Amino acid sequence: MAVKFTNAEIARLFRQVAAVYTIQNVNRFRIIAYEKAADAIETSNLEIRDLWQDKRLSEIQGIGAVISGHLEQLFTSGKVREYEELFKAVPEGMLTLLDVSGFGPKKAYRLAVEFNLNDAGNAIDKLLKAARGDKIAPLEGFGAKSQADIIEALERFKLGQNKKKRMPLPVADATAKQLVAYLKKFEEAVQVEPLGSLRRKVSTIGDVDLAVATDKPQKVLEYFLKYPKKDKIIEIGPSGASLILGNGQHADLRVQKPRSFGAMLQYFTGSKQHNIHLREYALKKGLSLSEYGIKILKKSDKKQKLIEFPREEDFYKYLGLPWIPPELREDLGEIEAAINNRLPELVKLTDIKGEVHVHSNYNLEPSHDLGQNPLGEMVDKAQSLGYEYLGLSEHNPSVSKHTEKEVIAIMKRRKQDYEQIMLSKKNVRVKLFIMLEVDILPDGKLALPEKAFEFVDAVVVSVHTSFQMPKKEMTERVLAAFSHPKAKILAHPSGRLIGKREGYEIDWQRIFDFAKNHDKAIEINAHPSRLDLVDVLVKRAIENGNKLIIDTDSHDRESMDLMEYGISVARRGWAEKKDILNTMSYNKFKSWLIS
Repeated sequence: MAVKFTNAEIARLFRQVAAVYTIQNVNRFRIIAYEKAADAIETSNLEIRDLWQDKRLSEIQGIGAVISGHLEQLFTSGKVREYEELFKAVPEGMLTLLDVSGFGPKKAYRLAVEFNLNDAGNAIDKLLKAARGDKIAPLEGFGAKSQADIIEALERFKLGQNKKKRMPLPVADATAKQLVAYLKKFEEAVQVEPLGSLRRKVSTIGDVDLAVATDKPQKVLEYFLKYPKKDKIIEIGPSGASLILGNGQHADLRVQKPRSFGAMLQYFTGSKQHNIHLREYALKKGLSLSEYGIKILKKSDKKQKLIEFPREEDFYKYLGLPWIPPELREDLGEIEAAINNRLPELVKLTDIKGEVHVHSNYNLEPSHDLGQNPLGEMVDKAQSLGYEYLGLSEHNPSVSKHTEKEVIAIMKRRKQDYEQIMLSKKNVRVKLFIMLEVDILPDGKLALPEKAFEFVDAVVVSVHTSFQMPKKEMTERVLAAFSHPKAKILAHPSGRLIGKREGYEIDWQRIFDFAKNHDKAIEINAHPSRLDLVDVLVKRAIENGNKLIIDTDSHDRESMDLMEYGISVARRGWAEKKDILNTMSYNKFKSWLIS
């Protein structure tokens, strides 16, 4: 039985290793290797433990043979002997301080040694007491302001307002949109764009990073620092500033002259692995890349100026490459695809023609929660989005509270009611599919009597209980339920809830092969708490030839606007329009769904 460690726990462990190596002044490439591995693991949408079990650790950038061997020890025994010996060289409290915003390795080590922070359990309280007692300010290299900042950082940490915690993409995106709208009101802000993992649409985000093109950088920074929703100014420099917002999130702004904004946008969008690979490609062409532009190397003319790029597209074009969409920049073959002119034409939000996994407030006395709006309002919302069709997929009636005969009667009445409502609606172009989300029971049966299937066009099936089943049993369970002729879509396929619950263990290759061979679809669930199927598995499914569908799993009409986040997952998985079933017109989609 493998010892369980979350991605966040492993990333933290690797950052601790890198920090101790920094203190010991070991080879910097070893430090970089652990920092890269920590970044890759923290942002991975797959559990590293599952990849290890499937012997697929090589799919994660930055995990080489040495780190793979250490992960083997970690998962089999719960510890790594080399790390245990390494950590003995520093006070325990140093490792705790690394979790506090503003504490790097050297600062954490210095304070841990100075105040004998040898117990991780009381290190924060002990250092906070020293700071409040004015014992840090007299130390060389610190001072009163540094001491005040340390007190604030430690107090925020104790309150749980810690920078290290990553946000779900939609949360960060909402914050970013408010900041972008604020910055665009300032006339000196020529262009405003997100940066980093936010621009690449990674499922969880660290800080909200933004960029502004301007000829008046100081004025823009001053305007940024006046943001009404700020809580505290962290720092300001000639080319950037950082804030803590009222909700505890960090927001960082970079400014750049418009003539070189494209280069800066490319550089700070990342990912690190993409940029490293791109720099290597450029060096072979005798070019050097930076956030300011491109320089030609080995040029006889020593006065050769930097080539600047106001547009990111022109930056890539100068390298002989087509523009690479930000969602693809993870060094997963996108540069090779660009070189060979084989980049995918990624699916867009405007390609979506409808969805079939939303919940109304029709009371089926279900196994799970009801939606909040009636059918008519959900249909009106679909029409406002320009959809051709909508599928209502409320949860199945509770099988523990009803007899089989009662469930069948409920389903029959629902079908009749829905048909009557649609007949009464005027000037509605949206076509309705009568669907249902049906629980996959632990024994692989579906929580719906066979005769009740007569009253639905098709069903989406999903796991809502018994998440800890062993991998083989879970796989058999899902395949048994998915085998039903009317089970057309496997919904939120991994069962994960971001930041709350890991996905269950399942044999994805068997699931993908079954779905492909039986003309069934795997869902990309766009709900902010799920974003499931994850992007890495989306790419794998596409390479396997699977059909995918994007649904919002909305329980209210406003949530149907969340489709954009499902699109972002699909794009990160290299999905094109042809890979997503609900980009099809009504007639084509109907012929697949009801077949």
